[in-house]
Amino acid sequence: MRTRFILTAACAGMFLSGWAVLTAAQQGATDAPASRPNSKPASSPAEAPAKWLTSHAKASEQAKASNRLILADFTGSDWCIWCKRLKAEVFDTQEFKDWAAKNVVLLELDFPQQKPQDTATKKQNAKLAKEYNIRGYPTVLFLKSDGEVVGQSGYMKGGPKAWVANAQKIVDKAVNRSDKP
Repeated sequence: MRTRFILTAACAGMFLSGWAVLTAAQQGATDAPASRPNSKPASSPAEAPAKWLTSHAKASEQAKASNRLILADFTGSDWCIWCKRLKAEVFDTQEFKDWAAKNVVLLELDFPQQKPQDTATKKQNAKLAKEYNIRGYPTVLFLKSDGEVVGQSGYMKGGPKAWVANAQKIVDKAVNRSDKP
């Protein structure tokens, strides 16, 4: 019984600390920007490697110019265990990077507790979390360049193969829907 209480308290602490981060982000504390490095290029020389952006405006511009969806990852990169697992098991794999380079514009909307982040990024992320009614992490939204949500995902078992297959269904459905009058 004691173990159950400790685990429950730990989960509650993670939730409350996540809420505190979101609240702090809405108030606009100052720090340096977060980024997600890409160490390996995509396998196809015609495709540029997938790079995680932190600016929603830049992601929207790229999505519009390339006629692709935005994959917006709402994450607590340094405290959320499921966010860390999604990154390690899917986003850091070459299979995902190759798929992303061909299909989406990557946008990381991070709510860290320890990593520094600048005020503008915190304000932007808090505004988007409120606008899209984000209630948990990780939440992955698939957005059109105008901000319309066309799909949603998060952590799922099965690694990159299962995650990419699900994401591709969302992309295909959005493309088919936008081709019709």
